[in-house]
Amino acid sequence: MQNIKKIPYVEADYGKIKRKNMFYIDKTRFIHELENLPNYLFLIRPRRFGKSLWVNLLQYYYDINMKDKFEELFKDTYIGQHPTSDKNSFLTIAFNFSMIKPSKKTVQTYFERYIQRVIEDFLERYHSYFSKDEILKINTFSLIEDKLQEIFFICSRKMLEVYLFIDEYDNFTNTILTTSGTEAYIELTHGEGQFKHFFNLLKGLTSMPNSGLSKLFITGVSPVTMDDVTSGFNIGTNISLDGTINEFMGFTETEVRTLLNYYNKAGLLTLDTEYCLDLMKKWYNNYSFSSDANTQLFNSDMILFFCQKAIIRKTIPEKLIDQNIKIDYKKLRYLVTIDNQLNGNFNRLKSITFDQEILSDIEDSFPVAELTKQKILYLYYTILVCSLYKVKVEENIF
Repeated sequence: MQNIKKIPYVEADYGKIKRKNMFYIDKTRFIHELENLPNYLFLIRPRRFGKSLWVNLLQYYYDINMKDKFEELFKDTYIGQHPTSDKNSFLTIAFNFSMIKPSKKTVQTYFERYIQRVIEDFLERYHSYFSKDEILKINTFSLIEDKLQEIFFICSRKMLEVYLFIDEYDNFTNTILTTSGTEAYIELTHGEGQFKHFFNLLKGLTSMPNSGLSKLFITGVSPVTMDDVTSGFNIGTNISLDGTINEFMGFTETEVRTLLNYYNKAGLLTLDTEYCLDLMKKWYNNYSFSSDANTQLFNSDMILFFCQKAIIRKTIPEKLIDQNIKIDYKKLRYLVTIDNQLNGNFNRLKSITFDQEILSDIEDSFPVAELTKQKILYLYYTILVCSLYKVKVEENIF
């Protein structure tokens, strides 16, 4: 087999995946499902589950400046053969909050500086849609929320549609919560500052007709920050438990088998496909994000990690867990302790770890003040525990 596709492990740039001949498991059919949902969407999934790749792909698909690249990027995908009427029809502005330094003392400054740079990039990319006077007026404002508001008002008057993306919206707030404590976190999410004002602006834009903000897509790993910064989730629709997009991220067994067979046939993967699948089912499977779902999912990062290591070593990886996932352990500790003392959540996590099941209502929205109450079953981190319980027991992370 010539021109063998590379494994896109940790790659989140869809354009690069296509240009560099990397293996892409086509999920683009879900663009149709997304367009059938409301315009302002909020989605949470575990870390390293493909959120950033999806946000990046959607930018390529909807960006009006990428119209000439559509065939090159999507010709061999489902959406390339079945495009929607909205393709390449938006000005896109994308934020990735993992790029903000989570320093307790300077986070507001870093946040404002980052937003300012994204605004500058937006105006540069779409300068042909704005007059010099309009750009000058936008830049006269010192506050980022004023600049953004003016951009959206101008776009509204000109009938320009804007699609706004926020990837990893809770990245630096979660870090501050787990490293600096609840007080520092509450000061950031409840106090007066650019971070809270930013979300207040989004809240206002999503509730106004003809605001200039046509679509919104926010991703993260928990609903906690959104609940706190907006005083109860009220920015758009939380689609995290929507059964129609259960397979939106992560790999199905069929998709994993296709991946394994490809590299097996290419002669790079020497391990038997069914042997690999059996092993992967024990370590990477059992994710489900809806009570209506009929399909369990594999962690996509883990699958790509396994394949890359197995190809290099010509046998199974020495360690079956991607070490990058360990970053989440500190957050798990926070869920089961208060002031370094175990709370009621520990018994729930212990039950999941050893019994591999628990009966509980799923709370999909709650502020940090309720995070440690016993009634809370924190869905996405408990899923992580279920999937990786062997590693956690061995390492005695609690």
